[in-house]
Amino acid sequence: MNLTSEWAKYENESTFNLSILPKEIVDMGTWITYAPKSFIVTRGDFPKYLYFIKSGTALGTKHYTDGNEYNYFQIDKSNGNVGMLEVFAKKNSYVATVISVTELVALRVESAVVYDFVMTNQEMLRRCITLIAEDLYKRSGDDGIFYYLDGLNRLRYYLIHYYDTHKDEGKRVVIEAQYEDIAKNIGVSIRTVGRSIQKLKALEEIASKNKKMIITDEKYKLLLKNLWS
Repeated sequence: MNLTSEWAKYENESTFNLSILPKEIVDMGTWITYAPKSFIVTRGDFPKYLYFIKSGTALGTKHYTDGNEYNYFQIDKSNGNVGMLEVFAKKNSYVATVISVTELVALRVESAVVYDFVMTNQEMLRRCITLIAEDLYKRSGDDGIFYYLDGLNRLRYYLIHYYDTHKDEGKRVVIEAQYEDIAKNIGVSIRTVGRSIQKLKALEEIASKNKKMIITDEKYKLLLKNLWS
């Protein structure tokens, strides 16, 4: 048997977001619009609901006992669901607080409904496995990469990933995240983020308009090249 050929059999079953939910599941949910900086779920609460994002961006924040917090994942419509990890791990509390960055529209569905649907459907199980495996693989890689990267290259890595997850909206991506959110996401100070942004502007790796960073396809390639140079 050839592993690449086996992968190819299921290459179209690699997403688990709002777009693949059947109408009967969607009809059982409730549409909710969140203003920016609204709480979607709170760490420690029972995962009664799953949330599937239609539009907007959110950040998952984990709080530590020393008072620090770390934004360790970002979600939007491409990878947009909240609560899947907890429900399929059979854990009785959300592992992170999830807060909207922009205005966000999501479908809220009872977790038990989605869980029953997935567990009795082989295609959905395959999609769920892929989702969780890709997330674990990425996190494992990020941990190692961040250990060796300085502040400037951590920011490059963040911007490259941000472009990758938003480029379906066009070849010009506006970074909506605030300095504070970026700092928490990559594990550096807000001051380091500010200094690094100024360096990237001077190197013409990013552009800006109305105090927001802009990445074009050309600048994305430059960021990628300089990250590993």
